[in-house]
Amino acid sequence: MMIMRVGDRTIETNKRNERKTEQHLPIVLACTHNTDILHSRKHMPPSPSICSVGNFHRSHMASYMNDLFNKSFSANQSWGIVGAGVMSFDDDKRKQLKPQDWLQTLVELDGAAGTKKASVLAPMMDFLEVDSNNEHHHQPFYDKLMSSDIKIVSITVTEGGYFLNNQNKLDVDNANIQHDIQNPQEPKTVFGLIVKALYERKQQGRMPFTIMSCDNIPHNGSVTKHVVVDLAKHMYGDDLADWILENGAFPNSMVDRITPGATQEITDMIQDTWGYRDESPILCEPFRQWVLEDKFVGGERPPWETLDSVSVVDDVAPYENMKIRILNGGHASLCYPAALLGLKYVHEAIEHPTIGPFMDILERKEIIPTLPPVPDTDLEEYWSIINSRFANPTLQDTIVRICYDGTNRQPKFIVPTASDGVKKGESVDGLALVSAMWARYCQGTTATGETIAPNDGDWEQLHAAAMDAKKEPLIWLDSLPHVYGELGTNPVFRQAFSDALKSIEEKGVEGAMQQYIDANSEDGPAVATV
Repeated sequence: MMIMRVGDRTIETNKRNERKTEQHLPIVLACTHNTDILHSRKHMPPSPSICSVGNFHRSHMASYMNDLFNKSFSANQSWGIVGAGVMSFDDDKRKQLKPQDWLQTLVELDGAAGTKKASVLAPMMDFLEVDSNNEHHHQPFYDKLMSSDIKIVSITVTEGGYFLNNQNKLDVDNANIQHDIQNPQEPKTVFGLIVKALYERKQQGRMPFTIMSCDNIPHNGSVTKHVVVDLAKHMYGDDLADWILENGAFPNSMVDRITPGATQEITDMIQDTWGYRDESPILCEPFRQWVLEDKFVGGERPPWETLDSVSVVDDVAPYENMKIRILNGGHASLCYPAALLGLKYVHEAIEHPTIGPFMDILERKEIIPTLPPVPDTDLEEYWSIINSRFANPTLQDTIVRICYDGTNRQPKFIVPTASDGVKKGESVDGLALVSAMWARYCQGTTATGETIAPNDGDWEQLHAAAMDAKKEPLIWLDSLPHVYGELGTNPVFRQAFSDALKSIEEKGVEGAMQQYIDANSEDGPAVATV
């Protein structure tokens, strides 16, 4: 997405929208939302730019922008959002949102309180035409990047969308990246388009825009900077790379809001409860948090720090590590045993009599001890909050969503924690068991023998390694150096992983977790009574 500052403009006197046709979303907004926004946005030049307008962007950043509008539209009307993308699913999203005048309903479900709340988000002013087949070299996207209104380009392309190799550097051998390097004036990736626009801005003596990642990856701003600078060097040479390093800005951030995909039931619920239809709603929990590094080109950004649950700080790292290891690491730890036991939702996993205690011990004994202190935060209390969020049954957050793309998620959410544990001389038996559960999952069948559908871009390799590891567990680690790195060669972790996978094979999924619980419970092993 792009966030732009669109400058001062005159806003006409508000008038109530008098259309009385069917209750589609743009009309209902006039009845249920701030009518100043509805009327005035029609007269605002298209603003900001966001690369990939997926569910998380809409539940997180777009909701904060909407709150700024509601807090003081007159003070914040010079900021807005323009959606952009290069993939076919971006085009699908555009086709859904266009008939709704880019408006969308955010539904918050709170299981503990038994409440539901809907808000109509209005900060999106446009969604650029998507050239998913690259027939016109993404010209609308490029033209918008060259607009003087664009001040921030926000990227939400998921953990696997940064074209990183085994060393977490730009994968210059990737076919799409190679295309951009060989054809710098006709790039096809988001990053290639960004680099081309920065090159032209430099040639014209203009300043760059801020590039802000809102993805759940460690040091997301730094990762984005390395990708953009490295690609710039390959596409246009050292001069552009040096100019970006000197003049650009890539703020790190910690983003947090559990956002499952909305189902047809949510669309129907909006219709039944509030009386209108939204073909592209967003479902999320009430909780949200954004910790953002104050690093923007020219200092230009919306005043997000005026909103609740937003912190603009000098150093994001402590908050980021806390969230990625405790929350994302928690998801990555519970999802595979849950899938193997046939569970469908995250709340079912956290309520499970074996997975729940396993998770609590793992978080407190192996994950939290790897974290440095976080300002004004009790880490065990933070885990308790996360645990209660996982237990929210109204979200219907699916296990299959959390299991997806383990090849990219495990190296970010599990491997660094285990690596730090090994370096500190702490036990990593539980984290090794998490990895072993992933290996068992990749065998392709549940504990009851049901087929597990491929859920990873590298599924064939993972499946082959998992099947070979049934007889020799270490084949799994040796087959995935791009996942485990140095950890995969560490003798302590190798032994713990081998023992864990053997335990799963011998005792089953629940039995292996129970063995860990018994060995680490303060009350000692559980004793069955008859």
